[in-house]
Amino acid sequence: MSISSPSPRDEAYWSRDLLVAEERRVFEICNGCRLCFNLCPSFPALFDAIDALDPTGHLVGESGPPAEVDALGNHAHATSGAHAASMRDDVMGQADALERLPASVSQRVVDLCYQCKLCDPICPYTPPHEFAVDFPRLMLRHRAIDARERGVPLQDRILGEPDLIGRIGTIAPSIANAVTNLRANRVVMDWTVGIHRDRQLPQFADETFLAWFGRRHPLQPPPGAVAGPKVVLFYTCSVQWNEPQVGRAAVEVLEHNGITVYAPEMRCCGMPALDGGDVPRATEWARHNVERLLPYVEAGCTIVSPGPTCSFMLRREWQDYLGTEAAERIAAASYDLMEFLFNLRKHGKLREDYTTEVGSVAYHLPCHLKVQKIGFRSRDILKKLPGATVSLVDQCSCMDGTWGMKSEFYELSKKGSKKLMDGLANAKADTYSSDCLIAKLQIEEQSGKPVKHPIELLWKAYGLDR
Repeated sequence: MSISSPSPRDEAYWSRDLLVAEERRVFEICNGCRLCFNLCPSFPALFDAIDALDPTGHLVGESGPPAEVDALGNHAHATSGAHAASMRDDVMGQADALERLPASVSQRVVDLCYQCKLCDPICPYTPPHEFAVDFPRLMLRHRAIDARERGVPLQDRILGEPDLIGRIGTIAPSIANAVTNLRANRVVMDWTVGIHRDRQLPQFADETFLAWFGRRHPLQPPPGAVAGPKVVLFYTCSVQWNEPQVGRAAVEVLEHNGITVYAPEMRCCGMPALDGGDVPRATEWARHNVERLLPYVEAGCTIVSPGPTCSFMLRREWQDYLGTEAAERIAAASYDLMEFLFNLRKHGKLREDYTTEVGSVAYHLPCHLKVQKIGFRSRDILKKLPGATVSLVDQCSCMDGTWGMKSEFYELSKKGSKKLMDGLANAKADTYSSDCLIAKLQIEEQSGKPVKHPIELLWKAYGLDR
């Protein structure tokens, strides 16, 4: 019989007892499979803790309390590799193995999950398999229950409010950027909020995307009165407050291809709030956005977003948190921006009147595009630009929203991004590119090299970046 996980709209979702039972079920399946052992810190933390247990629930060769794991997911008292390996056959396959696992281990597994979601396309037990394993959603459920019972921590409340921070920062962006970058202030932020003092943070824009769009289109006819192709741009928080040139590039490239673009006021997609377990806030934002987008969809608009996490939320998560027909319609009408442009090219409708060569590009494939299983659309478009040679670097940035900004995970985030950084460096490209504006922070901080969204390179190729 197939197992179905409860929705956040169901009371069963919020039961701590049912959560613990589901974690034991999923962890036992993961322990027996171990296909994800090298994806993120969560799985090594789980497997090492299980391997360190003896049949009484203690570390091998130790007495006292059951095993604990440290911040890097290592068990507190090392055992020899041979001894741990000899215990694995005894532990794996035992139905009660997870009964002996300390609650602190489960909490550490949750804390180390940064929602890259790469286990989803790899796992052989995701729906429609009857085991119905969804590890990332299980981790979010744990955080949601923690937040309901204990409140959302200050660190997560601040990191989960990108629109509020952006609105404040863009009042006087030059001052806000200067103050944010002062070393003394970064030390205070580290101590009080837990945002690491060395992490590169987004810079506030002199002009927000919506302010620019309002100047470009002070009056637009309603979408129902417009014939021909038309889209509504879900522009993302990062574009609105920090990277408006990405939104400008998207608008001008789409319009260059004869597409009418609308950009109504939107709120955050909700993923930063979910990172801290704040389901009510994320649900409120999703409901607002669905209400704003639905009239455009009903008038024949397609929704496009330049942000991989945002397009993932529109297509996959809003339906689960809202459970409405309107959310389903939004999901069906939503596309990643470069996916949408690739489809235009596939049907011979993308203009190729390029004027400028783009040179060699090292392209980082974001995890949340990979999870959507749409192929390498950004890379495929970049390869067709004049003078382009493109190297694909398929490695996780280990930033994934708010996680990589936190002081307790900063070093682990940098360590986990080494394969990405090595791949980019080995490509010896003129330009680094990524669709993910959060991964951009990691890459720029470690390489000192600017990162361009693929739409910016297409914008350049058309000669529109003036």
